[in-house]
Amino acid sequence: MENTVSDNTMGLMKPAIVGEAVAGEAAQTLAEVKKLVKGLAVNTFDLFEKLHKVKKNKFYAPKFNTFGEYAKTLDLKLSKAYYGVKIVEMAEACGISREQYEPVGIAKLRLISRVEMQNPDGGPKMYMLEGIDLPASGVEVIKGIMEKALTTPPDAIEQFVRKVNGQVGEYAPEWENMSFTKGQREIWQVAVSLAKANIGSVSKDEDGQYKDASVGRCAEIIAVSYIQDPNNWPEGHEHVPDTDNNDA
Repeated sequence: MENTVSDNTMGLMKPAIVGEAVAGEAAQTLAEVKKLVKGLAVNTFDLFEKLHKVKKNKFYAPKFNTFGEYAKTLDLKLSKAYYGVKIVEMAEACGISREQYEPVGIAKLRLISRVEMQNPDGGPKMYMLEGIDLPASGVEVIKGIMEKALTTPPDAIEQFVRKVNGQVGEYAPEWENMSFTKGQREIWQVAVSLAKANIGSVSKDEDGQYKDASVGRCAEIIAVSYIQDPNNWPEGHEHVPDTDNNDA
């Protein structure tokens, strides 16, 4: 007797087959990531590509809710997992092959990947560059940097990327290291928590989750609040608080 399969039956079988294939690919990719992290394979870019595949296809689900949760289980710095994925995402979005970007090196690629390609709303990020009348997209800016990246020192790339991102002048990033006692740190953390609550979400992180204001931004709000209280100014103090600087 000839076996026949109706169209309706085929319709039920196809999703199952596809689901099994995706599950198999996910399991294989996750296993390959573990292998690479353990050092059984030495090429860091292999690891970055596999991590990108995990994040892009959400192979971390359903065991983990986000890529970040999954990455924390690896014997790997979380920051390295994120910037590695971002490098591959950048190359993919710009149509740059691994053969082109790998020789540039991780240090330079990490700097270049700081050029944002999208606005928070998902639209293309546009930049006004010196000497160019029309705005350039993030993709165009990255392609331009990559053309000369091999022969350009990392410091020069970093300065250019900072300029593109507007991180110059009073917006240039700087570090302030402070030592706290345990009690002082607890008070500081309460103040930062209050500032974050008042500022609200400012952007989204790599997993699409809403992101709080940075500690630097919170410190600015806390400092401005203290400065603008006239009760904090000793009589005869030379400096006058800048009342126009309150953008909290």
